Amino acid sequence: MKAFRKHCRSTAALLIAAGLLPSGAFAKGPAAPAPAAPAAAAPSAAPSAAAPAADAAKPAEGEAPKSAGEQCSAAYERTQMEKLAGHYVAAKEAALECSQLQCNSAIVQECVRFYSALEQETPTLVFSARKAEGGELTDVRVEMDGKVVAEQITGRPIAADPGPHNFVFVHKQRGLLRLSETARVGDKARVLEVTFADPNAKAATPDKAQASKPGVPPMTWVLGGIGVAGLAGFGYFYASGVSKYNDMNASCSPNCNPDDVDPVRKKFTYSYISLGIGAAALAGAAAVFFVGRSSNGKTVEAGITPQPGGAMAGVKTTF
Repeated sequence: MKAFRKHCRSTAALLIAAGLLPSGAFAKGPAAPAPAAPAAAAPSAAPSAAAPAADAAKPAEGEAPKSAGEQCSAAYERTQMEKLAGHYVAAKEAALECSQLQCNSAIVQECVRFYSALEQETPTLVFSARKAEGGELTDVRVEMDGKVVAEQITGRPIAADPGPHNFVFVHKQRGLLRLSETARVGDKARVLEVTFADPNAKAATPDKAQASKPGVPPMTWVLGGIGVAGLAGFGYFYASGVSKYNDMNASCSPNCNPDDVDPVRKKFTYSYISLGIGAAALAGAAAVFFVGRSSNGKTVEAGITPQPGGAMAGVKTTF
């Protein structure tokens, strides 16, 4: 009879340890020590419990302590709910919790499967910071969505939930930099790099002499050349026409042959046209020069249109 009672108590202890029997079912009678769960109760693929979640499973003050089976069921349900919500990091922690040896084998197998899938799907990020003048920075604090995820850059990957995130890289001497990136399912060791400006670098300032005295616009030289050529043409044609006119006035006036008079008239006409072109070109060159020096980001266009008895110059400025 004593052997039968001892056998029953041992069987009950095994059921309680496996989570298949409430712990209060055998409250009466002397308590038999529960033997350790056999090694075959958990598959070899289960992640090792480096940090058991016993503290998280502590009941609130005034509540009855939860049994091992209840804790396992709660962690299993939390694994699925967190993944559906897109919280892959929290889901992986819950899967690790419910894959411990105190859970029954069926739950352990499911949690191990969830943990393995989440390990492959959860994105990981690697932070990097560089100096603008060359070299890397490690004394940089990294914040993700308002929470500090790294006090300094170590090169180790950080797990993140899939989706958009806002990052802040903070350096004591160089200030802070902001970065927005999207973590994608399955991304592994994706590098997020920022470059801090050199705090000792001086901003380049434009030369004041060059800024106050801009160069001569090219159109000024072109119009100036045309103006000089026009004045030279005026001088040539006018002088030639006056010389020919004086010769004819002394030899045949007033009965000169019309065929001889016509070339003289043309010389005077050519001289007046050359004078008009030269004057208009010089006026345009002056206008382009002054407008170009006083305008910033403006386009200056000039043109000359021949007219009967002269020419017309125009200057167009586009703001």
